[in-house]
Amino acid sequence: MLAAAVLLPPHSRASRSLSFPASEHGKRQRPEFVPGEALVRFKNDSAFEGKTILNIAQNDSVPLALQTKNVEPITVQVDRFEGSDLVGGLRIARMAADDTLKAVAALNARDDVLYAVPNYLLHTELVPNDFNANQLYGLNLIAAPQAWDITQGDKKIVVGVIDEGIDISHQDLQANIWTNPSPNSIAGITGDVNGYDFRDNTGTITPELHATHVAGTIGAVGNNSTGVVGVNWFVSLMSLRFISAATNSGTDADAIRAYNYVKQMRDLWTSSGHTKGADIRVVNASYGGGGYSQASADAINALAQAGVLFVAAAGNETTNSDLHPHYPSGYSLPNMISVAATTSSDTLAGFSNFGAHSVLMGAPGSGILSTTPGNNYGTLSGTSMASPHVAGAAALLCAANQNLSVSRLRALLAFNGDPVAALQGKSLTGRRLNVFKSLQAMNENDVTPPGTVGAFQVNSQNGRQVNLSWNASGDDGPAGRASLYDVSFVDQVTNKVVPLTIVAPAASGASQHVAVNLPYRHTAGTIQLRETDNVGNEGTPASIAVSVPANFADPYTTTLNSPAALSTGGTPLGLTFDDRYLENYSLPFSFSFFGQLYNSVTISTNGNLYFSTPPKRANGDADDVPSSISDLANSKMIAGMWDDLDLSTSRRADADVYVVQPGPGRIIFRWQGVQFGDGTTGDQVNFEVELRSDGSVITRYGAGNTNLLPVVGISAGEADPYVIDQLTSERTTVQLTSANYSVNEGDGHANIILSRSGDLSSASSVTFATSDTAGTQNCTTANGKASSRCDYTTTFGVAQFGIGESSKTVSIPIVDDAYIEGAETFTVGIYNGLGTSIGAQTTATITVTDNDSANGSNPLALTDFFVRQQYLDFLNREPDASGLQFWSNNINGCSPQPGCIDVQRINTSAAFFLSIEFQDTGYLVYRMYKAAYGDAPSASNLGGTSHPLNVPIVRFNEFLPDTQKIGQGVIVNQGNWQQQLEDNKNALVEEFVQRARFTTAFPDTMTALQFVNALNTNAGNALSTTERDQLVADLNSGAKDRALVLRAVAENGILRAAEFNRAFVLMQYFGYLRRNPNDPPEATSDYTGYEFWLNKLNQFNGNFINAEMVKAFITASEYNQRFSQ
Repeated sequence: MLAAAVLLPPHSRASRSLSFPASEHGKRQRPEFVPGEALVRFKNDSAFEGKTILNIAQNDSVPLALQTKNVEPITVQVDRFEGSDLVGGLRIARMAADDTLKAVAALNARDDVLYAVPNYLLHTELVPNDFNANQLYGLNLIAAPQAWDITQGDKKIVVGVIDEGIDISHQDLQANIWTNPSPNSIAGITGDVNGYDFRDNTGTITPELHATHVAGTIGAVGNNSTGVVGVNWFVSLMSLRFISAATNSGTDADAIRAYNYVKQMRDLWTSSGHTKGADIRVVNASYGGGGYSQASADAINALAQAGVLFVAAAGNETTNSDLHPHYPSGYSLPNMISVAATTSSDTLAGFSNFGAHSVLMGAPGSGILSTTPGNNYGTLSGTSMASPHVAGAAALLCAANQNLSVSRLRALLAFNGDPVAALQGKSLTGRRLNVFKSLQAMNENDVTPPGTVGAFQVNSQNGRQVNLSWNASGDDGPAGRASLYDVSFVDQVTNKVVPLTIVAPAASGASQHVAVNLPYRHTAGTIQLRETDNVGNEGTPASIAVSVPANFADPYTTTLNSPAALSTGGTPLGLTFDDRYLENYSLPFSFSFFGQLYNSVTISTNGNLYFSTPPKRANGDADDVPSSISDLANSKMIAGMWDDLDLSTSRRADADVYVVQPGPGRIIFRWQGVQFGDGTTGDQVNFEVELRSDGSVITRYGAGNTNLLPVVGISAGEADPYVIDQLTSERTTVQLTSANYSVNEGDGHANIILSRSGDLSSASSVTFATSDTAGTQNCTTANGKASSRCDYTTTFGVAQFGIGESSKTVSIPIVDDAYIEGAETFTVGIYNGLGTSIGAQTTATITVTDNDSANGSNPLALTDFFVRQQYLDFLNREPDASGLQFWSNNINGCSPQPGCIDVQRINTSAAFFLSIEFQDTGYLVYRMYKAAYGDAPSASNLGGTSHPLNVPIVRFNEFLPDTQKIGQGVIVNQGNWQQQLEDNKNALVEEFVQRARFTTAFPDTMTALQFVNALNTNAGNALSTTERDQLVADLNSGAKDRALVLRAVAENGILRAAEFNRAFVLMQYFGYLRRNPNDPPEATSDYTGYEFWLNKLNQFNGNFINAEMVKAFITASEYNQRFSQ
């Protein structure tokens, strides 16, 4: 294996203490799975069925392609199953039981595989007891009696109970058991009269305790003078069994088969005109277990597209699900509701999981009376009992309004509950279900989005810590109170969204503030505050650009070195157990970790070193298995090789953690053990972590270490930890040649050199981007911070290294303004290496030296400066010589002068928007966002009254990098520009459709017709019927993929004409002012100015001269003050 080194200088100091737990009770084991089975998702065009041989490298330090021996062949059988219909490319793979994890690793290494995971086992979430509180207190707490005055439910609404089997003959359930109007309609499913048993593949439903109890809470028959009543008096309960009560387990694969059946029945109900299938709107999932499964997440997300809400139990481990995710409730999906359990006194149940981000809401779940098999009744406790209260409430809302969307249904349930003190900080909304209030909110027919918060700004910033403030918005525009503010960070280049915090809105107009930490490994981006009201309407997010100095944002560099021998000897620590900590072990020096000094560390038998309090079980044992990257992000820790390890001497005589101090300023922790739960002897585990006094972390790996799924990396306990995702092959390295560059303001550009070393026999690339810390400061400010609005042009791009190439130059335009400002600095960074690793020098500081001795006249008055700025602001490049001469002559050569100069400046500037180059780059990007996501709801005060206004959805921070990507290397009428543009278009659109935002909006479970129709709707129905049908046919036949279909819609002539004026106005803000229309210093902080100019342009039929639009922007003080006062 290879060593990984990470560097950071120290800053502060921490205290220490010592304890040693003794019990081995309550182990959180590695997620259970079916031995010999895995779920694998192939890229759609490469999925196959049949037998294949996977070669497993037994020597991990040598690339597989170079090994001629020590290669282990594993036979794998790949087959379709019902989940293959739900998730494109998904298959079930079978192999020898002992080879399961090896096969999963080998499948994940294949180029044609998106992911492979074990077939995890799932369990019901039940805490049985004999608690006998006030009968049916839960229904009173959630205000069901008041809700029944509005509706008691409707048997047309179907709830899927994915669980054990329901007792369909129970006297209090029988009348509400779903009956299939057309059994045997689904291929491969027979006898599905009341549901289906996916565990035993039969239509006969086995009556079992857990599912019967859950079903009674959702829909025990009401007003029948018998037993109990459910949230719904009338409903249809579909029993979908995949868990056996005898074993309390079921598999991920069988659960996915049940999800697929739900979607098929919902689709059949729609396609048959409501004569077949089922109007299934809600699924209750009172179970959990296993680890993160992308296959399961994809399948549940497919239900969202079918209009099915997924209500899941939060889990009963008394743990923070933000730190230790519980699945399936922990999947962040648009149709997911994770439910914690509360008590009759509105406290959080002692067994319930919780999580300020991962758990949405609470519901009664302790001592719940409901139906049990054999016409019996009993009380049970668990989040399994809380979840059906919410699922039942969802069905009740659907009975009152069968046209509710999933997003609105979810919001109505989540944001209209009763605020409960015990859920504040323990769930996202801090609310316990109140179905009556949900019904009331639904009947408001509220379609007005909340207003955008006002005066959104950065009050102060210290490194990554940013203090934000704003004036609260209302529920309906400025009126009322919104329900939730979601604050997130959006990376400037990758558009990755990182949640930062959730804030409860204050009364409209009130001042609010919050401190957030920007995520590591992101030097620049945008903070967005998104407003949501109590029915799910979302306002236009407020946003503000931020950046972080490189030494704060990305303090570590990672280097993969040649294999190195492990240490020998050392002092054993006596950690000869399974799942133990040695807490606060004294270090021989102060060790700097993410900017803080530590004198001690906690050592885990599972391969970790902790600098924060590690997770513990109730008895004090280590609770840090299973491992996951999300868990890594939740602790300040070093994961040397984090997995479920066993250091018991009964399994390996020399097992322990050994400490070696080879010299001053060095300490090594070496683990010797076996993998837990893999037999009597087990595969050996040998690795070590070295800490050095300069802040370095070095990991080394010895013999063994096979059949593991480890996490290796370091984390400050925040989003985006440093993860080492491969340790088996050498790669080329790209880095900047210097940490500092200096350029005179009058030089026009800064040239930054990237060097590539190592094996140059293949192509590779890295992404580069500039950033600064100037924020929204005025260009008049002289504080040493260069601004992309005033001093240089924001530059994004990809440096492509061809075979044999070892150097690339990145040119960054510098603006020669007329301010006295002294030396100013900004930063350029590289990341996202493809086919290469990123070297030690990832960032460089560019110092721009001032050439002004006094504030001068505005350089915009100089024709060449003015023309160059049009190139930079609209085409994102330096002018070519012929273009600069042409446009300068166009201005200088006009007559009669001087009156014609201003007119020619207006015409020249407008020509850049109208140019072929911009129309096929920037305007195409605009239309791609329009076709993909439609419009954004916002507001305007034009005319003196606030009113809703649909506006372009693309934001400046999204538009700029995508426009530069599509225009990179393109100069019209020079070289092979048309082919370059074509290649850029295809590359961008292929990347665009793979972004998480797009795949969430358009899951690959959508049919070709659904996909094209959705794009066409967003595009304002620009396609003719013939055009639409052709795109559907092309997508079905493979003549076009999704990317090319999106491009075809974006390039549609009707769409181009329809959006022309809107885009023209938006580009005035993006080009001249370098901001969004509602960003500061916009006086109204909304789209009033945008609407004014759009109305003017429309009034004059697009004639920008008569509308005086371009004239207004190029003479505006905000534009001119970018360069001089």
